[in-house]
Amino acid sequence: MRAGRLNTPATLLELNAEIQACELDWMWFGIDTKESAEPPYPTGLRNPAKVAIRAWWDERLRQGRYLRTEHRLFHIDSARDYRGDRAELAITATEFIGEPAQLVRAGRPPRRVRVFLDMQSPWRDENGQVIDYRTRAEIALIEAGRVHTDDRLTVGGVTYLVTALPNDMDDGIVRNIWLEPL
Repeated sequence: MRAGRLNTPATLLELNAEIQACELDWMWFGIDTKESAEPPYPTGLRNPAKVAIRAWWDERLRQGRYLRTEHRLFHIDSARDYRGDRAELAITATEFIGEPAQLVRAGRPPRRVRVFLDMQSPWRDENGQVIDYRTRAEIALIEAGRVHTDDRLTVGGVTYLVTALPNDMDDGIVRNIWLEPL
């Protein structure tokens, strides 16, 4: 690997048991977003196009951790020893995309987060039948931490109240929340 290609500084993060972001280190990376003529349409907070990242070998760079650059956030899907000699790593990552937002929780300072809004998401009753359409948002746990009902989320000048946290819509990386505009 040519050292000149590692031109992007990023912070290595880990989500701890209390669902808080822990900064592990600051490193240099080579980030290569795969461009195509027909990029897939985003349907959530995760960008459907994978990102290739190169780095010098480091045992702390592993699946499940996060990289944060100045304006971008990635979840490491896999990290493999490129040549088998512990010199460099080939990382495949998912980039989080979305609108900038501010999460406000009672008694805590506001947090800057990314959010993906779905303004017409089906709301189902206990039998699984669609009974209404409501606003649903996806938010990265590494940025938001624990989200609670009655928290407030401001997106594009509109403030929303978190009304529900569905248990079946949290994969430990991204949390779905139901919102109502205030």
